[in-house]
Amino acid sequence: MMRKAIAIGILGLVLSPAGVTAQTAGEQARILGEFQRTVLDYAHNRTPSLDCSLEAAPAPAPRIFTLPVAMVFRQLIAKAVAERGELVVREALPVLPDTLEYRVVSGDLVIRDTQAGSVVGVLRDAFGAISTMRH
Repeated sequence: MMRKAIAIGILGLVLSPAGVTAQTAGEQARILGEFQRTVLDYAHNRTPSLDCSLEAAPAPAPRIFTLPVAMVFRQLIAKAVAERGELVVREALPVLPDTLEYRVVSGDLVIRDTQAGSVVGVLRDAFGAISTMRH
């Protein structure tokens, strides 16, 4: 029961429209640095192949939106919307390698590999807290 209360309290800090965050600026920078390394590693190591054999199958995409990354992204999104009244992805979120792009699909934030035509990562309900706060 105590763990549930703590988790709900932390979630409240993360989703607060007042800009309160559960991490320090240094922690956020470290988390975003890990995100950048993950997407750069994916973009660098992804080698599309025309060979359809199992041996040539690409390695599965890394887990992009870990819990800490998801928390920071939701904070960035909420802050951008609170300050500007809208989200301008290229201004609010970390830059992706040229082969990747952000897309918003039904309230989810999707990272898509434009060359492979595949989804690399999905942050479910990335905008849910914002739409709830605005009603």
